[in-house]
Amino acid sequence: MKIGELATLAGCQVETIRFYEAQKLMIPAERTSSNYRIYGPAHLERLRFIRHCRSLGLSLDEIRVLIGFSSDVDMDQIHKAHHIVDDHLTAIDEKIQELNHLKKELFRLKKQCKSHDHEQGHCALIDGLRSVK
Repeated sequence: MKIGELATLAGCQVETIRFYEAQKLMIPAERTSSNYRIYGPAHLERLRFIRHCRSLGLSLDEIRVLIGFSSDVDMDQIHKAHHIVDDHLTAIDEKIQELNHLKKELFRLKKQCKSHDHEQGHCALIDGLRSVK
């Protein structure tokens, strides 16, 4: 199949495939005599793997490590995969805490605002956003 067909089957853009090829995440495609890339089922499987990992927020470097594992993984690969996922879960927890802090701060600022002050051209919300701590 050509790159457009691969993109359609994988649900992505042609540019995405080219990007992953440039990042050395895709298996090099065979070329026709007219220099068109020809992709097979292994390319589609690899592309779906990459896209699934990206949808989970894994980095290209993390995906590169995971792609390097054979289909018959050994204990070292299993430990590395678990380490990657554990580190990613930790980062997600930290991001959730950060987002919760931002949410509380925005609610606090919004709560300070009194609609009756708006008539006098004053808004505690805007004032709060202007003040840098």
